[in-house]
Amino acid sequence: MSILSSALLRLRLIARYAELRRSLERIVGSRDQASAALHETWLRLDTAKPASRVLNPDAYLLRMAARIATDDWRRNREPLGDDEREALLQVADETADPLRVVAARRDVQALEAAMQELPPRQRAILAAARVDGLLNAEIADRFQISVAMVKKELGAAMRHCRARLADSDAVANGELVGRRKF
Repeated sequence: MSILSSALLRLRLIARYAELRRSLERIVGSRDQASAALHETWLRLDTAKPASRVLNPDAYLLRMAARIATDDWRRNREPLGDDEREALLQVADETADPLRVVAARRDVQALEAAMQELPPRQRAILAAARVDGLLNAEIADRFQISVAMVKKELGAAMRHCRARLADSDAVANGELVGRRKF
């Protein structure tokens, strides 16, 4: 690369640093890695030799920085050691064995029976929240009730089901808590 084009690319890097860093940040997933790659790009511009004239300096700089970040990631990635491989081999197999399948089916049947004991609106609210994953506000709109009433009905339904399933494997293993948006 000629001294002139190297100087022009450096000036472009300075002028567009914030935009280039944001673009590179989306590629590499880290602001620090993006900054480090751009700084390394600055240093490497002296030795860079493009095959032809650079038509899009921003794309050239971004591509150069992305390749530097990728190379750095590959260089710093540590393969698993023997101890780590051995630890992974000792992890318990959690596949469904026949006893676990039977226990899970029994828990599902107990939950279905507990839900059938609920009033229809509580059952529908519980299904909307836990099966459909609706927000409390969405459930309130669907049933034309307040959000506070949704919380009350949902709480009552959950307490009923938890009490009916108190002796099930799911409750004993603490598997009743799941992710839910409110």
